[in-house]
Amino acid sequence: MTPETFRRDKFLRASGYNFYVWGAVNLFVTWPSWAVLEGRPWRPLAGLAYVIVLIVAGVFLTVLNDNRVGKMWGAPTAAPVVDASAFWGPLLGLALLLTVTLSVRGPVADVQPAWQLLVGAGYLAWGNFGVPEFRALGRVLLGSGVVAMALVDPIRGAHVPSEGALLVWMLFMGVLWFPFGAYVNRRYVYPVGPAS
Repeated sequence: MTPETFRRDKFLRASGYNFYVWGAVNLFVTWPSWAVLEGRPWRPLAGLAYVIVLIVAGVFLTVLNDNRVGKMWGAPTAAPVVDASAFWGPLLGLALLLTVTLSVRGPVADVQPAWQLLVGAGYLAWGNFGVPEFRALGRVLLGSGVVAMALVDPIRGAHVPSEGALLVWMLFMGVLWFPFGAYVNRRYVYPVGPAS
C-alpha cells in the first residue's frame, strides 16, 4: 500500500487521526466500570447516556478528521481498496448485541474482552486485504483479548467488571492506539521525502 493510495481511500485516509479519537473514547468508556469496582456504581441510565455521548462524540470527531484529510489531499477515489464496511458492519453489530446481552444477563466483565476480540478480527481482516500494519494490530488485539478474557474472575458476580480485563483494555485498546495512530499518520498520511 502506497501513501498515495492510502490518502485517496475513503476508509483509510483519516484512520491515523481516528486512532487518537477512539483510543481516547476507549479509555474514557472504562470510567463507569472503575466506579463499580470502587463500590460507587453509576445509575444505569447515567452509564448508558455517558456511553452514548462518547460514541456520538467519537463519530463526530471522525467526520471532522475525514474533512481535515479531505482538505489536505482532495476527494477520495470512487472505489476503496477494500470495502471495510463489509466486515466492520457485522463485527460492530455483533459487538453491540453482545454488549447488551452481557450487560443484562452477565457476565458484564466479558464485554471488554469480546470487543477486543472482535475489533482485533476486524483489523486482521483489513490488514489481510490492505494495510499490513493493521494485520499486526489485529493480532495484538486478538492476543490481548484472549488474555483479558482469561483475567475475568467468574466468582465476582455477573455484573462486576474485571480489573485485569479493564487494565488490558486500557493498555491495548486505549494507550497503544496513540502511538499506532502517529505511526499511521507518519507512514501514510503525510508526504514522504522532501517537500516539492
